[in-house]
Amino acid sequence: MHINIQQLYERYLTLNIPNPFSLDQIHVRLTNHYYADKVNLSLFSNLSGDPYADFDQAIAAYVFNDERGINKLLKLNNAQEIYEPFEFAWIINSTIQGFSHMLSIEISVLQQEITKDQMVLGNLLFEEYLLALYLTGHIYFEDDQLIDKVISRYKEGYRLRYFGNQNGHDTYLYK
Repeated sequence: MHINIQQLYERYLTLNIPNPFSLDQIHVRLTNHYYADKVNLSLFSNLSGDPYADFDQAIAAYVFNDERGINKLLKLNNAQEIYEPFEFAWIINSTIQGFSHMLSIEISVLQQEITKDQMVLGNLLFEEYLLALYLTGHIYFEDDQLIDKVISRYKEGYRLRYFGNQNGHDTYLYK
């Protein structure tokens, strides 16, 4: 399988993808694409005692209850990685609840700032950023014949180095 980074880059240049995303843009993405609901942070106040949750840094919280959004969140998980009940939440600057490769990559994309100096082909971080944008649907093509193959490879355990969950293996989607 060959991923044409040049093609992703050219498409990226035609889209107005924020870098980084503002809180308002994150809100629009989560609510429009994943049908998330913004909820009061107090809903997760039990995290304040967790030293690993960084709850004191939390600025907003979203829950994903809509079946359409949950299906999107599970799109990159293989069958062995799908756990019920389907309870997903993102407490921004704090933690994620639920196991979703898509949410993990999406969060990486939404929070990643790529500098102009880094935005060059040949920079693996930037090239994987383009691939992360592609996997999450920020970069898309009409009648795309490749995306299902890339998703299938991800489900097989091929990962990105800089975005999303790692699996401890050196099997990468790209390079």
